Amino acid sequence: MIARGRKSRAGITLVESLLAATMLAMAVSAIIVPFSAGAKSIQEDARQTLAVGLAQDIMEEILAKPFSDPDGSDADEEGRWHWDDMADYDALVEADGEIRSFDTQLVTEPASRGMTRHAWVKSVYVSGQDTAEPSSFLRVVVEVRYQDLSVIKLTRLVYANEGVPPDGDDD
Repeated sequence: MIARGRKSRAGITLVESLLAATMLAMAVSAIIVPFSAGAKSIQEDARQTLAVGLAQDIMEEILAKPFSDPDGSDADEEGRWHWDDMADYDALVEADGEIRSFDTQLVTEPASRGMTRHAWVKSVYVSGQDTAEPSSFLRVVVEVRYQDLSVIKLTRLVYANEGVPPDGDDD
């Protein structure tokens, strides 16, 4: 006797295969998305860490210079490596790919791509100070930007006699 009305299934249908592929894609994306977000976070953390280091480096370089120009002239001070006082750093801009460390080496870390470094040094007068006299304070601002967005900004107010003992004797 032949059984009628029954079909034998030897494989899967197109609808079943599409459903299985959709479920597989959802499972794979659920696994991969956290990893890609983690990689992006690691990259941003590396950029932030580098930016802080670059800002601190240039701030320390500026603060290591004398408050006032030791020779009283800006002659023969072409370029950062010849600057001899804090005010020489005013309007410093190091563009993307041109940031240099204190020892003149170009910063080539991958996280530095897209970064720029800026510095401003401005005279500041405080309440009660005679503006006809030279300022006793400088405001030093250093900023590192990534794709023109500020990553870190350091500000320091420097007094003209900073580092000199109160009795005026510097030994």
